[in-house]
Amino acid sequence: MAIPPYLQDKKMNSRKRFPGRVLFNLIFILSLGLNIYLLNNPENPALNIASETWEVPSAEAKTTENFTETELDEPPAQEILARATPSPVTVGSMEPVLKPAPETGNINGQPHVTPVSYVVTQTGNPQGKAILRLNIRNSLTYTLCQAMTKEQGCQTMSAYLSRLLSWNFDINKSMRNGDSLDVVYEHVEGKDLFRILKMVYKSQLFNKVYEANYYSGDEEGWGAYFDAVGVEIAQSIEEKFAPLKKYQEITSLPGDFRKGPVGHKGTDFKTDIGTPVYATFEAKVLRTHWNVRVNGYCVELDHPREGVKTLYLHLSRVLVKPGQYVKQGEKIAETGNTGRTYAPHLHYEIKSRDDKKIVYNPFNLKHIKTYYKKVPLEERETFQKTVNLYDSILQKG
Repeated sequence: MAIPPYLQDKKMNSRKRFPGRVLFNLIFILSLGLNIYLLNNPENPALNIASETWEVPSAEAKTTENFTETELDEPPAQEILARATPSPVTVGSMEPVLKPAPETGNINGQPHVTPVSYVVTQTGNPQGKAILRLNIRNSLTYTLCQAMTKEQGCQTMSAYLSRLLSWNFDINKSMRNGDSLDVVYEHVEGKDLFRILKMVYKSQLFNKVYEANYYSGDEEGWGAYFDAVGVEIAQSIEEKFAPLKKYQEITSLPGDFRKGPVGHKGTDFKTDIGTPVYATFEAKVLRTHWNVRVNGYCVELDHPREGVKTLYLHLSRVLVKPGQYVKQGEKIAETGNTGRTYAPHLHYEIKSRDDKKIVYNPFNLKHIKTYYKKVPLEERETFQKTVNLYDSILQKG
């Protein structure tokens, strides 16, 4: 190709190669070769470390470890949470209407926790009991879970204490920051974890001290909770109206917190399988065995005169049929552990005939008579010795 005339008198400078670039390329090639040699050398200790690090257990072994029968049998945490939120269920005549006093503390919305005493060791305590001394902050469950971990059972303890306190006031509305709570308890085996022996709650709203003492004096060995003078904390239904004549304790009331959009709709009576169940009022049997997966064997009775319906769930046997008429106090079934339940008990529910959203607390329903049991006179001395023992443990603690 001919050079253009206008470039013939111009000198073209060729680009010179710099020796530095050549030296850099040479070093790079040498280092790359050295790395390849080291990676392929079987005596390199780094290769042994890597092979140990990447050993992964098989999926089959991992599955066997993670899914055990015990874990599947555990109830959800929500089953033992104690009235964590007010229930949207309308509960007729459940609690006296109280105007709550203004809340104190926690003005800026940030949790403020007062240090508490949590005695878990039993050293120096010959009775082998444990003590909790708490000042309420935000809620009962929150306060307990600052003193105990979930693994130690703070939610279970909250459920037990809420059950006792609910006979005196609505814990969702009436607790105040700064209320004090002293508890004496002992550990028990099984899912129950604890047995509360004494509870002392000082309420600022009511300017009153509520006390509950565990005492077992009957032939069944089932204990109950009594105040300082021997009157039972929980109410009892007169035998004429009672769905059960014998039971261990009441474990839940209408309005208690449950998993889902609504609260608990019935009263749960803890009792052995096979305990006789009786009709609360004269009635017609509306239906049996509906939604068995949840309710288990069950019965629904209609009571037009009282304007309510009663339901009996988780039964082992049903002795009546739909359309049958039964008398007040007639045996209709036996208790069991069927359906969605974690222990033998009777779920007893009273609801309005006109509005299915309205459920009633049987201990406040005008058609049912109730009373408070007392420690028998012949057992008063033994009861007082028991209370004195709990008091001495609290004083020493």
